[in-house]
Amino acid sequence: MDKYHVALSFAGEDRKYVERVAEELVRHGVKVFYDKFEDTRLWGKDLYSYLSDVYKNQAMYTVMFVSEAYKKKLWTNHERKSAQARAFAENKEYILPAMFDKKVEVPGLHKTTGYLDLRALSPEVVAAKIVQKLHDEGVILTVEDRFRYSDFAKADIDFSLAGKNEVTEIISALKSYNWYKQNPAVVKMLHLEWSKLSPDQIFVLGRNLYQCACGAERKSVALLKDLRRTLASLPLEAAEHLLNGMFYELYFDSKGVFRGSNLKSRCMSELFGIQTVEKYAASISFIQQVLEPYRDSLAVVPSRTPETVTVNITIAKKDPPVITKIKCRGRELLVSYGQAHPDSYSRAWRLSYREFTLETLVETLAETWHVPREQLGLETAADIPKEVYLRLPAEKTIGNLAG
Repeated sequence: MDKYHVALSFAGEDRKYVERVAEELVRHGVKVFYDKFEDTRLWGKDLYSYLSDVYKNQAMYTVMFVSEAYKKKLWTNHERKSAQARAFAENKEYILPAMFDKKVEVPGLHKTTGYLDLRALSPEVVAAKIVQKLHDEGVILTVEDRFRYSDFAKADIDFSLAGKNEVTEIISALKSYNWYKQNPAVVKMLHLEWSKLSPDQIFVLGRNLYQCACGAERKSVALLKDLRRTLASLPLEAAEHLLNGMFYELYFDSKGVFRGSNLKSRCMSELFGIQTVEKYAASISFIQQVLEPYRDSLAVVPSRTPETVTVNITIAKKDPPVITKIKCRGRELLVSYGQAHPDSYSRAWRLSYREFTLETLVETLAETWHVPREQLGLETAADIPKEVYLRLPAEKTIGNLAG
């Protein structure tokens, strides 16, 4: 028998609402027990014993959708008793009540137990809260089965453009590095019949749309700046594959090799702006899983709760003021030239030979460390006006945050 992240217990009268929760959970990579998804497996089973085992032994949590109908039904009472036996045996939270009617009293369910009030929540929000509950428990949700792309899409230098059709012509134009070819191709892409495209095709379109934007092609830049609206104009599944391709292009080159410290981050802030949109949480889970082997070499990764980078600096009040310490995440990052990672010299070294404002410092660190500007903050005890120019100590530069 399979194991589940959550089992859903509900009355048939509430199926319409619960089914939307179940479908949304699947989108997020949650393994969910919902009877309609299991109809073939349940066919011919002794349901009394089978369901008892599911709600007692096979799930991390049971979400109990409580209504007046739930209280009265024979099968829901059977499910409830099995779940309560598990909760009693483990003596920890296992039942997650979700109340259609908070006045309904369910035997064995204490009034002091925290619950969701479904009158104020959409099924999508309830699913998001379940996903967050799992994340808080350290559960890694896999969306690989939904977002499984071929090696030819992940190393899109090998993606076949043989055979003239609308999609191959658009991809060829996007790859041309010629703005006069890319612009009409981007316009054509938005009018494709997405239901007829494969996940690989949409993924590769996303990769090349992002590289066009990083190359400053005007139409693709405009789409990235209004990314949420752009994605909303597409069917959800197509929007997810397109977004996955854009994130992938940020981190991996045309041969499918991780870019390391040379991320394609020119439009990173625009792309990261979508990370808190619940609708695209599955795509954020996808890129998080892809990046897991490289996590130590990245200052931040896309996350539904955006990671923040706070830099603490110490300033000696001289003429001009001198930065004497730069600390972040417990590390001192103001180092001598010989201690700096070679990649630091491509960006941060420039500050060693010039005076700069605090805002210039933040922008340079965001660029150097590949952190969206909105996710990097600066703290200093010194009261230094924004327009005042600072400098680094002689023979000092700023090291990398990650790696």
